[in-house]
Amino acid sequence: MVRCRWRDRIFVSPYCRVAVPENLGLPAEVFIDDATLREGEQSPGVVFSPEDKVRIAELLTEVGVDCIEAGFPASSEADFRAVANIASMGLGPRVYGFSRAVISDIDAVAKCDCDGIVLSFPPSDIHIKYKLRMTREQYLERAIQCVEHAKSYGLEVVYSAEDSTRTELDWLLTVFRSTIQAGVDRVRVVDTLGCITPSGMAYLVKQLRPLGKPIEVHCHNDHGLALANSLAAYEAGATYFSTAVLGLGERAGIAATEELIVAVHNLYGVEKYRLESLSELCRVVSKLSGMPIWPSKPIVGENVFVHTSGIHQNAVLKDPLLYECFPPEMVGQRRRFLLSKVSGRAAVRAKLKELGFEATDENVTNLTWMVKEISSSRRSAITDEEFRELARRYFESRSR
Repeated sequence: MVRCRWRDRIFVSPYCRVAVPENLGLPAEVFIDDATLREGEQSPGVVFSPEDKVRIAELLTEVGVDCIEAGFPASSEADFRAVANIASMGLGPRVYGFSRAVISDIDAVAKCDCDGIVLSFPPSDIHIKYKLRMTREQYLERAIQCVEHAKSYGLEVVYSAEDSTRTELDWLLTVFRSTIQAGVDRVRVVDTLGCITPSGMAYLVKQLRPLGKPIEVHCHNDHGLALANSLAAYEAGATYFSTAVLGLGERAGIAATEELIVAVHNLYGVEKYRLESLSELCRVVSKLSGMPIWPSKPIVGENVFVHTSGIHQNAVLKDPLLYECFPPEMVGQRRRFLLSKVSGRAAVRAKLKELGFEATDENVTNLTWMVKEISSSRRSAITDEEFRELARRYFESRSR
């Protein structure tokens, strides 16, 4: 069993890694391939302008992501220009363009001067039969042709096997072996429908490890398992993770960039990303996408570091680690106490001090009673502005 980590005021469960086989261990490196600019635009109602994409790409660079999937150049002239622009900026992360298994799509990515290409081609029988309308033999022929064409441009090729998790294993291995022989640099397992379990994902990744190429996972969140499946893939040997800020994407979206980064930092000790920039990144993406950040959203929601219960408030004032396994400042957040009918004297005293009031024990007791009375009658907490006014009136009445 690993010991709890106190360094940097992080205190997580000692059981985090006990299920990782000793003979396998954890990958030495983690790489984030952020797809906000491509997958994010597949969220219903989300459209980023070219200026939006540049701003998001700059913030992703500040966080330190390794790769940016900048868009689908063949989809429109506007997306072509946006991808080409980001590729020309020299931001730091490698820039990829998305492509179907279509020669003209590949040409468009190459013309954008991208570092690499995400070549999406579904090998599952249901897609081959009903969407592609071809045989397995025809599929392999097309796949190899497209990989070789992309490599002729000098592109790094990520073979994105859409619907991997519903593909027969022997056939999936055949597809990956054949495309690797044609020049593929990285294979991507895509849980397109978010329909695999963490144990199933771990099993699949372990079967792919003997291929000898880096494994990336792109996990959708239809069953609320995108992050869990990504971490299961990591424990099984995957090193690349396709994510999107705020979990944007088709239907229920994909694994959230900010959640995966904090999870691998706190739970596995991966310390390469700048976590303090995550809140700003999420706020900007929320504004530009029109997707609000719900209050309980992990990592960046406004309620994540708000303490309301008097028991919790009293404990956090003694040591935040009692009810925070990592500090809010780590991700660009701040700790707050919200006063309500379940708050106690300790929180009221702390709030008075925060707002600049000097109070005796009697003052604290009286104001605590007043807070409980007010919030109980209206069934809601008291804002800082309301409490400041309440305290001001109280102390004025005491001075008369």
